[in-house]
Amino acid sequence: MKSSINVVMVALIATLFAGCDSNKSSYKKQLEMNVGSVPQLTFYRYEDVLFNMDTSRFQQELFAAQAEYRPFLEGDLSNPEAVKFLKDFALDPFSVSLYQKVKAAYPDLHEVKTIVEGVYRHFNYYYPEIQLPEKVFTCVSGVNPDIPAVLFVDDALVISLDWYLNGDEAYERIGMPKYMAERTTISSMAKDLGIQIYKTFIQEGHKQTNLLEEMVFVGKSLFFVEAMCPTISDQMLLGYSDTQMDWIAENEGNVWADLVGNQRLYSSDYDVFRIFFADGPFTNEYSHEAPPRLGEYLGLQIVRSYMNCHECSLPNLMQNTDLQGVFQESKYKPKK
Repeated sequence: MKSSINVVMVALIATLFAGCDSNKSSYKKQLEMNVGSVPQLTFYRYEDVLFNMDTSRFQQELFAAQAEYRPFLEGDLSNPEAVKFLKDFALDPFSVSLYQKVKAAYPDLHEVKTIVEGVYRHFNYYYPEIQLPEKVFTCVSGVNPDIPAVLFVDDALVISLDWYLNGDEAYERIGMPKYMAERTTISSMAKDLGIQIYKTFIQEGHKQTNLLEEMVFVGKSLFFVEAMCPTISDQMLLGYSDTQMDWIAENEGNVWADLVGNQRLYSSDYDVFRIFFADGPFTNEYSHEAPPRLGEYLGLQIVRSYMNCHECSLPNLMQNTDLQGVFQESKYKPKK
């Protein structure tokens, strides 16, 4: 019991120190200046290949495309079941409708190229020693929830454009919750790309311990994304509406006081983690206007405060696994 009280006292004492300015404007300008070399990228539209194949000689056309589109066609194309699967997908009415919507929304890849090149340029500034894939493939995946909208496959970057149809009715047809469908905009692509770069090339091993350390861990990933696309808004970065941002801006201090006062900060209880990290339309524990994943928001503010208090490079922040230390040195102190 004594050790538990001591742990809570550490948290309380840490919040009493004079806090650094956690307003993102104090570091945002510096992030925007950190731009590296222009990447030499090549873009391929797999959706145009797949949905325009001659179905009377489908297998032959798959073989012809295999070498150039190996991220999608690396399987055994002599296997009738594999060919049937691809053909059924290419002829499925829902898949075809998604392809048509993608072509209407993205007749060319200008927006996509601008986003990818922008993120790559910021990454090249911080990590010039890491070579990101230069081949970029777009596709229609069928909005498969088991496949990320953006992912790296071997030496290629793959982007499923049907995840970015701006809340189209197609998402309702597959049962996607409204709060998720509202995030299916082209503006989400930069965040998704930043997250996948972080998970694939930067993130180190992490063992879930307590709520505070999980918040800082997630906050680091969000700060990384912000460094990759500094012009991103907090609404887009966190997936919040304007109303939800207003609520947390007004109640940040109260939520933090609740965490500390009810000794949740160092909790490893599943239900506490669920309250602060589960996705959804809101956080019922506080209000129907409260955004979900409040732990992500608080973690980001802690990391921002830490970066405002220290002359620390992004790579050094990412390598810092002392999550408790980041919190204590952040002097994070939200106003009530």
